[in-house]
Amino acid sequence: MTVSTTFSWLLAMQLLPVPALLAQSRQEIILSPDKRLALTLSFAGDQLQYKILFRGKPVIEPSALGLQLGTQLVGRGQAFGPVQRTSFSETYAWRGVHSQATNAYNQASLPVTPTASAAAFRVEARVFNDGVAWRYVVPQAGAGLVRADNTEFTIPAGSTVWSQPDVVNYEGRYQPQPIEAVPVGQLAGPPLTAVLPNRQGYLAITEGGVTNFAGISLAASGPRVYKANLKGTVTTEATIETPWRIVEVGADLNALVNCDIVHNVSPKPDARLFPQGFATPWVQPGRSVWSWLTANRAVTFENMKRFSQWAGQLGFEYNLVDEGWSRWNDGGKDPWTLLQELVTYSATQHVKVWIWKAYPDHDGTPGLQQAAARQAFFRHCRDIGVAGVKIDFFNGEPQQVLQFYQAALREAAELHLLLDFHGANKPTGESRTWPNELSREAVRGLESEKVWPAHDAALPFTRYLAGHGDYTPLTFGPLGQGTTLAHQVATMATFTSPFLCVAANPEEILTSPAREFITSIPTVWDETIVLPQSELGALSLLARRHGTTWYLAALNGTASQQVSVSLAFLGKGNYQALTLADSPDSPAQAVSKRPTVTRQTSLTITLQAGGGYLGIFRK
Repeated sequence: MTVSTTFSWLLAMQLLPVPALLAQSRQEIILSPDKRLALTLSFAGDQLQYKILFRGKPVIEPSALGLQLGTQLVGRGQAFGPVQRTSFSETYAWRGVHSQATNAYNQASLPVTPTASAAAFRVEARVFNDGVAWRYVVPQAGAGLVRADNTEFTIPAGSTVWSQPDVVNYEGRYQPQPIEAVPVGQLAGPPLTAVLPNRQGYLAITEGGVTNFAGISLAASGPRVYKANLKGTVTTEATIETPWRIVEVGADLNALVNCDIVHNVSPKPDARLFPQGFATPWVQPGRSVWSWLTANRAVTFENMKRFSQWAGQLGFEYNLVDEGWSRWNDGGKDPWTLLQELVTYSATQHVKVWIWKAYPDHDGTPGLQQAAARQAFFRHCRDIGVAGVKIDFFNGEPQQVLQFYQAALREAAELHLLLDFHGANKPTGESRTWPNELSREAVRGLESEKVWPAHDAALPFTRYLAGHGDYTPLTFGPLGQGTTLAHQVATMATFTSPFLCVAANPEEILTSPAREFITSIPTVWDETIVLPQSELGALSLLARRHGTTWYLAALNGTASQQVSVSLAFLGKGNYQALTLADSPDSPAQAVSKRPTVTRQTSLTITLQAGGGYLGIFRK
């Protein structure tokens, strides 16, 4: 059967009227709106399984579905009961790689007639043009216990997977492996990205809509198979509704990067707390100075005043005061009094203040884990004018941590506080529900005090597929670790983070020849285009638009190369360009130019090993 014949048959099956189908079936197919992606659910014996085809070729081969409850299995069944099918389409404002998200899918709700020893349940599945999402729904008379998620993902032979092994803080280094070479037991913190064989495209595995549940990582469980790895047990009330398991699919990296499924399956924001969504006035993205990785790192009252002054001179909106402020006692004043003075002084510099706080008790200071302490802390922050809180040291994604995110984000929103989570797990769409989450770490960034060019060149196509990430970009040295100045500056325009916390010493930025570039990079984007020269781990080449201004950002891997880039993404007319390129003389130097260009212009960019490029194109 040819590919076209196969999809004609699939379409015919999808469009058959319900009376023409058996009330009980053992196979169901859901197609994407554009008919190129197909999810098939069926039974192998009594085991429920699924497979995903893209353009008629396997993306995920037959793989088991199911859960382990307290005493029962979910996933064993005989047939599907009457299937309910719906379609949905919307666009909505978003704050990520683009400012307008697309949410269009075909959905099926598939009740499963269980075997005698299994639990009754249904699968809710949505098929988008760029991926598939599903979750398990298990009716319960009372409280339910989920011990394991038995979902499997069988990746086609010949694929190359990019993964990182840290399933606690999600701060591992992304590296490639042939799927056949992945040893049983190897862990991966999603998103995991696979380059499919024969130029078929790409897939990424992650999850979305995690609220009152534990998170999953992935564990290699057999030849070419990963299994969901639930962090601890989950207790639920009444009906069990799992988060959505997601497989993003794209013919190219541009489709993968622009996929909206993670936030599509997440709850909408509370209109009472965010009456204008992301445009709610107190929800303000911005750039921040930060002392933690600088030579002048002391978190003292006087040094933080200097950092606020430098932030004002740079036009940065924020100063993040990290661990240490709670021990201030200058002049006999308590920390909160001094923090109030810092907030007041910073306001004269047109700068707002963020402060650091630990989730658990830390260094003799109570943390925010307990509700009463958290609420009192947030109220104190609100009362003295603190803009946001960086909360640290979660160290895992069990149910109680995921519940904390929801509670903290709601309580902070009620007091108009912004949040940034560190030592955290991957984002799963929380920032759609809670626009006051401006970023979270869950990435191996500059705090690791070591950079890898190939890791940087892979991140836009791996970790950042899940959402924003606080990489804390930009360092001026030592650049001998493998990247150039142009690479470092370009990370600011590559790694999406509405709270863009910059690691470099602001005093050095003020005198840097790259200052104009650094201070011109926005924190939110209207459009992102992955240019076709991009290759996982070898080159990230993004064209990004903010308003009418375009940015061209390149992060090169470990091999020097020369790239020809068409500026066809520009609008009509002339643009004044400001470009920063690698210097052949030193990684700490860069070459800047100011040419006039049009959409007909083709640039030739020479990239050193670990090099980079940033172009800013203004009408």
